[in-house]
Amino acid sequence: MNATIPLASLALVTLFAPALSAPPMVVTPVALHAQLDHVMVAIRSLPDGIAEFEQLSGVKAGVGGKHPGRGTENALVSLGNGAYIEIIAPQGNVPLADEYEGMRSLQHLSIFTWAVSVSDVDAAVASLKSAGFAVNPPQPGARVTPSGARLEWSTFTLADKSIRIAPFFIHWKEGTQHPSTTAPGGCSMSAMKLQDPAVGRLSAALKALGVPGVTFVEGPPKIDAIVKCGPKTVTLTGP
Repeated sequence: MNATIPLASLALVTLFAPALSAPPMVVTPVALHAQLDHVMVAIRSLPDGIAEFEQLSGVKAGVGGKHPGRGTENALVSLGNGAYIEIIAPQGNVPLADEYEGMRSLQHLSIFTWAVSVSDVDAAVASLKSAGFAVNPPQPGARVTPSGARLEWSTFTLADKSIRIAPFFIHWKEGTQHPSTTAPGGCSMSAMKLQDPAVGRLSAALKALGVPGVTFVEGPPKIDAIVKCGPKTVTLTGP
């Protein structure tokens, strides 16, 4: 028996056939990786900082370079796994940016701030915004190492200034050799404790990015970083 299909039905099948047969479009989100990048430890002079860290740890930091326009210079110790310690101090006889003036009075190493690296700035900003955090526009940065290599990066911060010990976020430009791969080694991060009156907000921001390896405590602003250097344990604290 031959069945007759009405012309109107054939027209509908023809009209919707591409939509019915085409696979759904899948938008793949950018895989975001975020982790501790570095702990910035400040002191009044770089030679003092290098000497103090070596006395505490047995590891001598390698001179990193100078920061144009900021009046600071640094020395670095690798922590392995894409992280490092940055000893930072004012340059001699060079104007110092206002935000770093407090370094001049630091007689011993003190944590000044810390950084979280992100693999993709746009994805990180989107994740933070989805969690309810506004961010400041990314800013470019660069310095030249003693060997002549140019390091380039961009950084951004949370707009919420009530989180006193919030990190800044850094993305290293493609082709830039990460400082943890060239700085002297021998140390690793054992533990990092973050204490802040707004610790709930801080925790939410870092969890939005999936930052591992930190613990949170409510209280006056304070960062404790426990670093293992062979048989020695160094506790860095601040601000």
